[in-house]
Amino acid sequence: MGASDSQIEVVFQQNSRQKVEVSVIITLYNYANLVEETLNTLLGQTLVSFDLVIAEDCSTDSSLEVAAQWVKRHKKRFNQIKLLHHKQNQGLGITRNTAFRHTETPFVFVLDADNMLYPRALERLLAGLGNTDAAFAYSYLEHFGDSAKLGGLQTWEPKTLQYGNTIDAMVLMRKTIWEKAGGYSEDMPYNGWEDYELWFKIAEVGGWGVRIPEILCRYRVHVGSMLNVETNKKVDELNAYLRKKHSSFFAAHS
Repeated sequence: MGASDSQIEVVFQQNSRQKVEVSVIITLYNYANLVEETLNTLLGQTLVSFDLVIAEDCSTDSSLEVAAQWVKRHKKRFNQIKLLHHKQNQGLGITRNTAFRHTETPFVFVLDADNMLYPRALERLLAGLGNTDAAFAYSYLEHFGDSAKLGGLQTWEPKTLQYGNTIDAMVLMRKTIWEKAGGYSEDMPYNGWEDYELWFKIAEVGGWGVRIPEILCRYRVHVGSMLNVETNKKVDELNAYLRKKHSSFFAAHS
């Protein structure tokens, strides 16, 4: 899963100093103007030690340079850092899988390069997940930017997936469930629903999610997001993809 080693350049690497439980992965494409703000929210995390893996997907702006300068400035904050660069653009599913594949911890938090975390996010999600056999933990989301509301309010209920996605990609996931589910699909016709489709795959292998009823994550709403630029214009095609790929799921829950 993910790009082959020959397609990946390791731009920066800081080797681990100890075993930790959590890695944060960030997929980065053309967010040079926002990624520093996102990364800065990792500096104040109350979780003392964790790893960071950034997978940069051949941006056409200065995203790679911005990320490289940032990790060099703040490397002491992290146990291990890997900044990876795809030599050719691969898309979101492949890039997320590249990042996952390069983690070395049992738990992985998925953070998009335009979103943000509150200081207690990683610690609280880890505590909530560690007391269960859940596949992933998620929290309430504070939408900010072009709109303001709360998301992530629904509890995990697989049968509701057929009506739409209520859980954002920002979750703390067991790496074993990512492996068992086969990772993010790399054949989607358009970017943006990779996380939504993964919930189907996790449900199909018996995984489930636990909700932490606190506002721990911030979801940026803006006109330049992938959701607005690409995904929302291709909803019919993406729905057809889901229904074809997960026909047994839809039949069982209809």
